[in-house]
Amino acid sequence: MSHKITFRERGQGPILILLHGYGGSVHHWETVASQLESQYRVIIPNLSHVYMSSDKLLFTVQVEVLARFIQEHFPNERVHLAGLSYGGALSWGLATQHPHLVHKMALINPMVTDPVKNFLPKELRFFFSIPLSLKSIYLMLSTPMGASFLKRAAQIFRDERSEGAVSVEHLKGRKLQFVAHMIHHFSWILRSEDWQFWNKKLFKYRGDCRLIFDESDLLFNQDAYKKFAQHLGCEDMIVLQGAGHLAIKSQPEVVAQHLGEFLHVAAPFERAAK
Repeated sequence: MSHKITFRERGQGPILILLHGYGGSVHHWETVASQLESQYRVIIPNLSHVYMSSDKLLFTVQVEVLARFIQEHFPNERVHLAGLSYGGALSWGLATQHPHLVHKMALINPMVTDPVKNFLPKELRFFFSIPLSLKSIYLMLSTPMGASFLKRAAQIFRDERSEGAVSVEHLKGRKLQFVAHMIHHFSWILRSEDWQFWNKKLFKYRGDCRLIFDESDLLFNQDAYKKFAQHLGCEDMIVLQGAGHLAIKSQPEVVAQHLGEFLHVAAPFERAAK
């Protein structure tokens, strides 16, 4: 596993690692990080090369790449984790597989296990359930149905209020090829992973966690998040309003406040020890 992860760092204190979503960016965490850097050593890894690795890393392998990153850069440390969407999935994957590395974990609109069948939009369930070739995906995105899919995806994964309206349904040429490559790669990850393995791991999790999700998230509904929280044994849930899926961009101050409160409060076993 030679995949090198670069990262941004700011502040001092306990280590807080912020994981962006698939196709996301370290920039998405900028405002949240600025709110927390006075109390934490905030680390924001750039995971693009891991997510989009040319040799196609299974989700399980990506978890191990992240574990090695933490062990190499922060030896003998237990870190706090906060992850959005696919970054949230990597967070719960790491915490359940390597609990000795993680102190507290916060999940913001995280990808749940068995994600394809839990996707709310039928367009996403279709595109990510069928093993299409890269060329087939590109051709399909060039059709009116493909344009509808891209428009729907933009509504979920883009914060139009801060990024501006982008007519992704009109993409052509290399830009459309890049999007097709992302979808093809992500589809392979979702279809190739053994989610039953992770379902079993989640049942055994005993760590300290907080689940933050938007009541009207367009990717997963409230029932999917609540079922996931029950599966994980995460009783600490915060329900946002009007944040959408990319909550760290649309409501960064609110997310930072919930993260700060959660990380500042001692876990039950720590309170008992005191």
